[in-house]
Amino acid sequence: MAPGPAASRPWFAFSLDLAPAAASRHLHGLPPVPDFPEGELAEALDVDVVYDVHVPNWSGRVARLVDAPGHRVVGRLRPVASESWPVLARLETALALATEERPVQVRTASGTVVDALAFTPSARDTSTQGPVSEAFLITLAVAAERARLPADVVEKLQAEARIVHAVQHARPDGHRPPA
Repeated sequence: MAPGPAASRPWFAFSLDLAPAAASRHLHGLPPVPDFPEGELAEALDVDVVYDVHVPNWSGRVARLVDAPGHRVVGRLRPVASESWPVLARLETALALATEERPVQVRTASGTVVDALAFTPSARDTSTQGPVSEAFLITLAVAAERARLPADVVEKLQAEARIVHAVQHARPDGHRPPA
């Protein structure tokens, strides 16, 4: 009897995991990035992202997934072979210390709602101290564009990066330093 298809697990990618190679410019020594399926455009329901986990490799705070009734996070739903899950977990840890597997309800483009897992940094080490990582936000916008998320999502991420840059580089006297 021929072996059946390998079991897969539904993975919701919403952060740098949308296009991990985009982070390789910033993160040296990133583990090899496996070829994950493109998956389908989807949105996680009743969650949002907050930038409250400091990651030294990003020199600032990065995104973490939190409960937020009524909110949605756009990403990609991808089937990952069960035997590839440990490789994915190592990659997520290297990208942004996303060490926790978090169950999420995900609505696909066809309207089907499925249970999936997303990787997110731990809530144990949250802080609002220090800057949000501008490099992380820029890389996240690039990853979203490479993953072909909707243009409005990419534009929002680009705008967030510009706002963080403007706020974090503003001088106390109200003048911005030269670019």
